[in-house]
Amino acid sequence: MKLPAFLAVVPFLLAACGGNGGDATPSSNLQSAETAVVSQQSAVAPVVAVPAQATVVQAAPAQPPSTQAPTTTPIQDAAPASASPAPSNPALVEYYGDSIVWGWMPNTDWGRVDSPAPAAFAADTGLNVQNMGSPGRLAENALAGDSVYPAWTQQMAQSKATHVIIEYHSHDTVTNTTARVRQLIQIAKANGKKVIVETIGPGNHPGELSYDQITQAQRDAAAAENVPVIDQTAYLKQYLASTGKGVWDICGDGLHPNPDVYVMKGHYAATQFASMQ
Repeated sequence: MKLPAFLAVVPFLLAACGGNGGDATPSSNLQSAETAVVSQQSAVAPVVAVPAQATVVQAAPAQPPSTQAPTTTPIQDAAPASASPAPSNPALVEYYGDSIVWGWMPNTDWGRVDSPAPAAFAADTGLNVQNMGSPGRLAENALAGDSVYPAWTQQMAQSKATHVIIEYHSHDTVTNTTARVRQLIQIAKANGKKVIVETIGPGNHPGELSYDQITQAQRDAAAAENVPVIDQTAYLKQYLASTGKGVWDICGDGLHPNPDVYVMKGHYAATQFASMQ
């Protein structure tokens, strides 16, 4: 065999005999590694593709913001379907009378107690109660009107009260007291008020009438007009009898109740009012 032909055959003989085997393994390993890299890249490719798809979704053009005002009602303005309607005419009590309703502090010059009877009444009942008392105001003043309130007809026409408690009276005669209180009741009822008469209570009142006479006139007026009575006179007379006290013990000046007695009257009025409902 010629030398060039022999040299051409030598590589094939070496391969067949396993010669230079260290070259075969690295070559094989390199190919395997390259194959693994390709396989890993192929495996990773789908994972990389997911964010790419998500990016496309996020990059989709958004709709332009609407320039129209929302047509839905705000949640806070919408009443629940099961909500009960609010009462159209919640109770409002107007408490009318003289200085004893107003809350005159005994032996003071225009002093007022911290808690007149209407205030204690309101605390017990939880109602909206307006103290309409005015020192020195009699039934005839209420009917005619004065610098404090307009004439009773106008006062009742413009009043929003659902209930009116009347402690007004007169000092001249029983007949006049009865007639005037009846007028007050009639006018208040004609304006849709629920009327309650409250008796004056023990005290040394000025004028021709004793507190018992004034009380009887108030009771008579209420009976004639068929309205209920909060009888403070009967309540406090019973209290005096059970404690052995007199008028001057509960009224520091003989007429206006002491602070604790005002509160007692308010509590009693509240219990009586509750029993009338």
